Amino acid sequence: MEVICEGEKGQFRANADQIGWRGASGATRVNAASSVRRAEWFEGSLRLLCEESGQAEVLALEGFKDADFDALWKYLEQTCGVYLKKVKPKAALEEADFDAAMRSIEQAADRVDETAPGSVQKKAKEADLMKKVESVRDGLDTAVSGDKQALSRVFAANGCERVGRLRLVVDTVQLEVYDTDPRWKHLLSKCNTIEAVLKELGTFRNWKPSAECQHSESLLRRAMVRELRYRHGEEPEAQVEPNAVAQDEDAQGWGEASYATYAEEEVYPVQHPQPLPEPEPTAGYGYSEPAAAPAPAAPQVKVPVIDEGQRKRYEDEEVSDPNSVRAGAPDDEVDEATRRMRYTYPNSILEGWVWKRSRILKRWRRRWLVLLPGELMTFKYRGHREPTEVVPAGTVMRIYSADGEVQQARCFCVVVRERNYYMVCDDETQKRGWMQQIEKSLCQRR
Repeated sequence: MEVICEGEKGQFRANADQIGWRGASGATRVNAASSVRRAEWFEGSLRLLCEESGQAEVLALEGFKDADFDALWKYLEQTCGVYLKKVKPKAALEEADFDAAMRSIEQAADRVDETAPGSVQKKAKEADLMKKVESVRDGLDTAVSGDKQALSRVFAANGCERVGRLRLVVDTVQLEVYDTDPRWKHLLSKCNTIEAVLKELGTFRNWKPSAECQHSESLLRRAMVRELRYRHGEEPEAQVEPNAVAQDEDAQGWGEASYATYAEEEVYPVQHPQPLPEPEPTAGYGYSEPAAAPAPAAPQVKVPVIDEGQRKRYEDEEVSDPNSVRAGAPDDEVDEATRRMRYTYPNSILEGWVWKRSRILKRWRRRWLVLLPGELMTFKYRGHREPTEVVPAGTVMRIYSADGEVQQARCFCVVVRERNYYMVCDDETQKRGWMQQIEKSLCQRR
């Protein structure tokens, strides 16, 4: 078929061994089919990341017809073992629409604060606020998934007024029932991400309403409430410390940063509990030698205790924004050695809590992840006998950082022929450890 490469028309060809293009001038671009590592399709354009002899290059082709997608998808999956991702065009954030949605958020938040605590009306007003939150949250999703400079143009305007107004509301609104609602958590996460991007670009400013600019009495009152909290040493109730900003590969292009590899990570050796000392002989049984002085007691690790009811509510939880909620249970916040002593398999390489995205609904569910020398398994909870997923050794085609792909920080993807498994960790160290060990233990060897 006739397509365009680097502005020149030519013929595209692909078979079981090679994939390439030949221009009318005689110029050629040929790569082995086995060298294709990634493929993306966008409105008739095909981009292939090829890697041979340690060198990576991108083959960019344009001019395909929509009807060619299915044939290319089938070829790349069956011959190259690569999934052809169809990239959807990103909608631009409409500033006027966001401003209107933000005003509705402020008005709904005022109604929540004006209602008596503990009343049925307050719960109803909070539910109405959550509906308003959805529209603002979707607008923030659009902003975060786009170009950083475009985001800065929208949210750095007027001294960062847009994100400043949003921050002021989420810091001061008095929620009772919906303070842990996934929609609210998602909104906080996106707000934090936008602030982190602005700080990275050097355009962030701490915005405050002022009487001179004739801001509403509601915003002035909220600014006063927040200031009083700061003076009394209180942190804003809704404040969430921003995590790493998710990088959007599609927005940044296929440069070196889009395919950055993870660094080698030192893995902690498995530490087993020490054997208990032999009991001292009891007087009256012929023992006459003085007992040795007891060894100093080992330092105690304080582990939070959670009851069975709390654990059942915690396990198998489902969220829309895994970056705003820890995957690890409260009693997992201990040192690495203690955590390894709680492994459920004696020969496991790594075990721990992660968020895993479901295949159909694309929801994030908490799972106990277990890596053995011969397989990777997920369970609804630690110690459960029936795995929800099993990935045998030799079936993993590749593993890569997928932050930009799913718009979640600390995410990695395990690719098998049938599907992709997306996992989100609680920190970057865990993420790099899982990626390194899964690749070492389960990836196909060419």
